[in-house]
Amino acid sequence: MRFPLFSLPFLTTPSRQALSSQEQGGTSSLRNFGRRKALLAGLGCLSPLVMPTTASARHVQKSAKSVKGLHILTFAGKIAEIQNKVLFKPYEQLTRQTIVPHGWNGQVFDLQHFAEQTHHAVAAVMMECSSLRTGCTLKLLSRHQTDSSSSNCGQPSTTIDYAMAWDKARFDNTPSWSDFWDVARHPGRRALRRDPRLTLEIALLADGVPPNALYHALATPEGIDHAFLKLEQLRPYIAWWSTPEEAGRILTSGGALMGCVPTGEILGTTEPNRQRFGLYWQQRLQVQYGWGVLAMAANNPAALAFVSWLEQPAQQQAFANGWPSLPSMTELNALTPRIGHIPPPITVDDGFWENNLDKLTERFQQWVRHA
Repeated sequence: MRFPLFSLPFLTTPSRQALSSQEQGGTSSLRNFGRRKALLAGLGCLSPLVMPTTASARHVQKSAKSVKGLHILTFAGKIAEIQNKVLFKPYEQLTRQTIVPHGWNGQVFDLQHFAEQTHHAVAAVMMECSSLRTGCTLKLLSRHQTDSSSSNCGQPSTTIDYAMAWDKARFDNTPSWSDFWDVARHPGRRALRRDPRLTLEIALLADGVPPNALYHALATPEGIDHAFLKLEQLRPYIAWWSTPEEAGRILTSGGALMGCVPTGEILGTTEPNRQRFGLYWQQRLQVQYGWGVLAMAANNPAALAFVSWLEQPAQQQAFANGWPSLPSMTELNALTPRIGHIPPPITVDDGFWENNLDKLTERFQQWVRHA
């Protein structure tokens, strides 16, 4: 089935309202926004493999001076590659509006630098849905016209599956999350996200907590302690990643024996690497992403039109069709013999993380820093 990649009504009806004078004044106060609070906001954590925030902001500013168009932030790697093919290029052809994407790491401190730019400033950003509320609360993002609450400033438009990948040359059978922790039988480094999201869920899965009980457990102090105690067992063997692209690169470069990775970073790689790694489909996790309009672009018709277009079902389906996710059972059995029944993915609970991200990020960062 073909899906239309363009629709006209959004061009005359903005989907986001302009900022009030109070909100516009709020952006200037961001200069006092502390680095610690930025990290606690939970939009990502610093990693030696991630470009420093100020350097990446200067890179975008330098690029903006030489390239005219609508500058946006998205995630480098397979995500941006597919977006460019099925979303950005078609939009350019239909509207003659140039889209200039830049990779970023999801850190709110980085977003602050982009928000303060005035010359060809970044207009829109792809973020996890659990992060959009923080962006609005800090007045970095404009609010959605159709949303009267204070808990959201964007709509889910993309889902990405994250699964465990492993080097098939090192395993006779398909490993589970519990095998992920078995460093005695399978020595080597494990790649995990340097963020409580995904990581705490995986720790509980590895200790036998059923998928439908994950957030019941994390809603209690005992369940949180349970997850951190499980992570403590693996601490010396963890290779941390901060972006989807980095997760794939750690595995394909041999930096880890196995790891949590977006499925598309493995299925969309070169054929040798695709055959080299298996994917544990039975307990994969699904993360929702949305698009936010930066506060400085709240009155920019081009930014409003572009994000409204991305949020339409046709564009959501176009990305879903292009993103390498769950293959056919024939292909799955070719990649991982005797795979059996594949249950639906475990959806990461955005409501839970909206309410608990700050406190769990603070504890997670303290745990990571503790030698």
